[in-house]
Amino acid sequence: MEPVIVTQKANCRNCYKCIRSCPQGAIAFSDDQARVLSQECILCGRCVEVCPQGAQQVQSDLVNVRRMLSMGLKVYASVAPSWLAAFPGITFPQFSAALKKLGFTGVEETAAGAARVSLEYMRLMAKGEMDNIIATCCPSLVLLVERQYPELTSLLAPVVSPAVAHGKMLRSMFGSRIKTVFIGPCPAKHWEKQENAALSAVLLFEELETLLAEKGVVFGEEDTQCTETHTPLSRLYPSPGGIIATIPANKRQGYKTYAVSGVEGCKETLDAVRQGQIHGYFLELNTCPGSCVHGPGIAREKAPAILVKERLLSAARKKSTGAPSVSESAQVDLAAQFHPRKKKERQPREEEIAAILAQTGKVTKEDLLNCGACGYPTCRDKAVAVWQGKADVRMCLPYMREKAESMSNLIIEYAPSAILLLSPEGKLLEYNHKAMEMLGIRGKGARGHEAEDFLEEGLPPREEWPVSDVSAFVKGGERQVRLSIVEMPGGDAIVLLRDVTREEEDRTAFEKKREQTLRVAQEAVDRQMRMVQQVARLLGETTGETKAALLRMEQAVKGEKRR
Repeated sequence: MEPVIVTQKANCRNCYKCIRSCPQGAIAFSDDQARVLSQECILCGRCVEVCPQGAQQVQSDLVNVRRMLSMGLKVYASVAPSWLAAFPGITFPQFSAALKKLGFTGVEETAAGAARVSLEYMRLMAKGEMDNIIATCCPSLVLLVERQYPELTSLLAPVVSPAVAHGKMLRSMFGSRIKTVFIGPCPAKHWEKQENAALSAVLLFEELETLLAEKGVVFGEEDTQCTETHTPLSRLYPSPGGIIATIPANKRQGYKTYAVSGVEGCKETLDAVRQGQIHGYFLELNTCPGSCVHGPGIAREKAPAILVKERLLSAARKKSTGAPSVSESAQVDLAAQFHPRKKKERQPREEEIAAILAQTGKVTKEDLLNCGACGYPTCRDKAVAVWQGKADVRMCLPYMREKAESMSNLIIEYAPSAILLLSPEGKLLEYNHKAMEMLGIRGKGARGHEAEDFLEEGLPPREEWPVSDVSAFVKGGERQVRLSIVEMPGGDAIVLLRDVTREEEDRTAFEKKREQTLRVAQEAVDRQMRMVQQVARLLGETTGETKAALLRMEQAVKGEKRR
C-alpha cells in the first residue's frame, strides 16, 4: 500500500502525541522524527487530528483534481452524506451548483450507493449463512480486522463500501472513461482508491474548502438541474447506528444489531467476537468516535454529535424534490473480497528487554513507572518497540528529566563560581558548595535567608536586573566578589559570585610595583639629566679656553711674519 499519511519532518517536535494517540502503535520514532508505518496503519486519522504542528498529513489528490478539472475532463463528484456536518445550513442543490462552477460535470450523493449496500446486507441476512456480519462501510475498520483480527476476516460482509458502490454506479451510467471523485471526511478512502478502480480521486472536505476559496466560489445559488437521492434514509449512514436504521426490522431475519464508534469500542466488540461471546449479530463498527460525521477530514470545528444527528434525521425525513440520481438505476456488481494482512513481528527475548530497560535506569519492578508519556502503555511495551526499531530509548521522559536534573546538579555543584538560586521574594532557595565556602554558610540552614545577610550592600535593586560583573563585598569586608544576576521566567533569579579577592590583591600589588618602578625610573632620568647638564657646562668652559688659546697662537704667528 502506498503511504496515505506522511510526516512533514520539519514540523515534528518530539512531543510523542501521535504515538500516544495511535490505537495501533503504528508510528515509529527514530532520528528525532515520527513516521507512520504504512503496513500497520489503519488510517483512522487520529494522528493527523492530534498533531499540534501539522506534521502528520494526509496525502492529497488536490493537484490531481485541479488538473482533471482544468483539462475539461468529465469529472463526477460523489458527495458523502456527512457534508451535512461539514457544511451546516447548505442545501444539496447549493452544493451541486458550487461544484459545477468548479468544473464538475455531475454531482450526486454517495447516499445512492449506500442504499444499494443496505440491500446487499439484507440479502446476506436473508441467507443466514454468516454467524456474525461485520459491516464493511468503514475502510479503516476493514483494515483493523485484516491486520489485527485476521481470523475474523471471513465475517466481513463481502460488499464494497458506499463510496466504491457509487463510483461503480456512476461509471456504469456515464461510461468507464469518466473520472469519479469521492468528497468526504475519511482519509482511509485513499486506500480504497488504491484498491478499487471505481474511484479516480479523493477530496477531503477541508480540501474542497481550499478549492472553493481558490476559485472564489461561494455557496448560495442553487442548481436547477440538481439530482437527489430518492432513498433519503440512506443519508443516516455517517451517524452511529445509521446503517442499521436503513435496514427494516422485518428484513434482519433474526440478526441482532449493534453499533459502536471509536477504535477502542470496535476492538472491544471484535475481542468478544474472537472469544466466541457474540453470535447472530449484524455489527456496525466505525473507527471514528461519533462515526463519519466527526471524521478527520472535516476542517471546521466539529458540532456536538446530537446536533449533527438532528441534521441527518431532518435530511432523512425530507422528501426529495429534484429528479432522482441517474446512477440509482445502474445495475453493478458490489461484491468484495477481504484478506488477512497480519504482519508477524519478531519479539525480543526477556534478557534483551531487561537490557533495554536498564539503559533508562529500570532495573527493578518499582522502577517501571508505566506513565505512558512516551506513547506506549507500559515501559515493557516501549522496550519491545525499541528492540523492533520503532522507538528510541531516549523517549522515556521521566528518565531523561532525571538525567538532565542530575547533570544540571553536577554542573552547579562543581562550578568554579558560587551559584545562588533566589525566589521571587529574594529568599535563598538553593546554593552550591562554592557558595557555602565563599559566604561562610554551613549546611542547608541558609535556605529562606536573604542575600543581604551575606553581602555588605545586598543586591542591586530588582529594577536594575539583569546585572553583570558588579563589584561587591562579603560581610566582614575581607572578601571581594564580582556579582552577576539573571532573572528567570516566573520571577526566580540566579546569582553568580566570582571571588576576586586574590585578583584584587594581586592587582594592588602590581600597581604598587608599577608605581615603584616608575619612581625609580624617574629618579634615574633625573640623575642622567643632571649629569648631562654638568658635562655640557664643562664642555662649554673647555671650548672657551681652547678658542682663546688658538687666538693667541694665531696672533703670535702673525707677529713673527712681520719681523
